[in-house]
Amino acid sequence: MSKMKLNAIAAQALLDKDFKAALLNGKRREKLNGFELNEEEIQAIMSIEAMDLDQFIRRLGTLMRPSPAMS
Repeated sequence: MSKMKLNAIAAQALLDKDFKAALLNGKRREKLNGFELNEEEIQAIMSIEAMDLDQFIRRLGTLMRPSPAMS
């Protein structure tokens, strides 16, 4: 999964309280629709279990790998 996509999700969560709440309260999938993610990427993000935003972003970071254009 590209760093750029994951950074965009993390930045949105830090800047938008409603987005942050949706990531943590079960409405994550509908908020991810605006990020041009494929089903595999959505499933990976949906599998993150987190009690707060800090924990979510740390776990999101574990999904990062360089995109082919960056290698």
